[in-house]
Amino acid sequence: MPVSVPSNRPTMASARWVFASCATQVAITTVHHVRGAAIFDTPGRYHSILVALILLVVSSIAYFLARAATGTRSIIAWWVFWTITLLGFVVVFGVVEGFTTHVIIPILRQGYPSDEPFDFVFEATGILHVAPAVIAAVLLLRLARVRRSHIGVTP
Repeated sequence: MPVSVPSNRPTMASARWVFASCATQVAITTVHHVRGAAIFDTPGRYHSILVALILLVVSSIAYFLARAATGTRSIIAWWVFWTITLLGFVVVFGVVEGFTTHVIIPILRQGYPSDEPFDFVFEATGILHVAPAVIAAVLLLRLARVRRSHIGVTP
């Protein structure tokens, strides 16, 4: 009776979509914070772009190390990839920057601050942070489930 080995294809496809979501988040963050820095004369917003790029590089390196390494190194690298992606792109940029700052707070305040000029592109890109964060969160959960059910199969 042949032994079936679980296919790695769905996991690799999910990982590619996680990277696409993270790269999209970096693009949105760049447009949003460059626009915000120009409108509000706050050059400190450029730091968010650097943070997003560093998160993308570190999570990418961790993912590729997880695929190339074996044993404990692979497991540690995979969890570094998963955790950085979850905390950085889903929580910080998606939940805090997008959902809380550009959706919840304006609802609670019943509008945007009157002392700041309203800019549609700035606010829309702020809200848009939520979409890639949701996609990444769903895919990260899928990757974790697959990893848990097929211990030893790297994403």
